[in-house]
Amino acid sequence: MIDFLDDMALTTEDLHRQTEFLIDDFLPKRMITMYYAKGGNAKTWLSYGVAAHLCKHELQKRVYYIDLDNPRDALKDRDADRLLIDRFPTLKYIHRSKLNETPIEMLEKLADKKNSKNYAYEDMTLIIDSIRNITDVRSDQKAMYMMDLLMDIRDAGMTILLIAHANKDGKNYEGSNNIYNSLDIMFKECLLRSEMDVSVTVALTTEKERAGVKDCDYTIDINNLALTKAKDIYKHMTESEIEFVNKIQEVLKENKEGIKQGKLLEAIGSSSADKTTKAMLDKFIDKFYIYEENGNSKLFKSK
Repeated sequence: MIDFLDDMALTTEDLHRQTEFLIDDFLPKRMITMYYAKGGNAKTWLSYGVAAHLCKHELQKRVYYIDLDNPRDALKDRDADRLLIDRFPTLKYIHRSKLNETPIEMLEKLADKKNSKNYAYEDMTLIIDSIRNITDVRSDQKAMYMMDLLMDIRDAGMTILLIAHANKDGKNYEGSNNIYNSLDIMFKECLLRSEMDVSVTVALTTEKERAGVKDCDYTIDINNLALTKAKDIYKHMTESEIEFVNKIQEVLKENKEGIKQGKLLEAIGSSSADKTTKAMLDKFIDKFYIYEENGNSKLFKSK
């Protein structure tokens, strides 16, 4: 009566593969990786950079980008057709507006058990933006069902990258603890730097790892989606310094012709009289912004 279990037992042949990375320190093959962040932290730019990297370097036979979040008008604004859709034949960009079923029904089709037995999805990557558009991620039962489907898809050879939103305070992802328990890898993402029309730089902090992933920082060129390791300077910055630089850069974006030091510090809620803030401003001159002498004052500009 129990012979059916013998037929399903693992053999050494099932375990011959070692962990391979598609992107060093960040994205291992045949695992479920998720990163989360608050709105405005360049989550989609990072996922675009990953998709382009996998296709450009021919690291996977097929990349499926499932966009359940962004409106189609936003895709045009982001130049998604030139950067991804028309550029890479191995990438299929699937938008919620063209689905013939619900996102859960789509996963159910992919998770058909016959696929896991023959590794039907080997050398394929599935990117989903974002999981809160698949189901009610706050429901333990619904979140667990979603993750069970994703684990079946992973076991069929698929590399899975999930994008999630942070909760209100930004300290954790939005959703059931069943999501965390079923993941292989989880990162918290933070926007380090955004240069308008040029690039974004993000930090990924490891919150769950199963394959030797590490904290890592990446810069994504938003004109060609080139994904590169960020400059070493970011590795030595504290959270408060990152937050400070981001505030300064936001003000400078709104003042492209430059802004005097006093007005700049005032715009972030401080003043030149605050020696600590002034010292931090000076610390990152020529790294993230520059200044010009303007009479007796300094005129700050984006670098």
